[in-house]
Amino acid sequence: MNQSLKNIEKIKNVPHNNLKLLKEIINKLNKKFSGKREIMYSDIINLISREGNSGEEYNHILLWCNYKIRLGEIFVEV
Repeated sequence: MNQSLKNIEKIKNVPHNNLKLLKEIINKLNKKFSGKREIMYSDIINLISREGNSGEEYNHILLWCNYKIRLGEIFVEV
């Protein structure tokens, strides 16, 4: 159980550890939506998968988005 808590803490820190990449993704989505609606965690997941992005940073962001969705959150707050 201690390992699980450590993993959750790592996931919670993803926005801080990958801030530059996360801001790039959010900027792309803001341009796409032209400010018509807020960015959702599912939008980030869809963009990463559509563009075929891979790598450790992208995996961390995907895990973070899934974690937030499981908590019942919908809109991104960075």
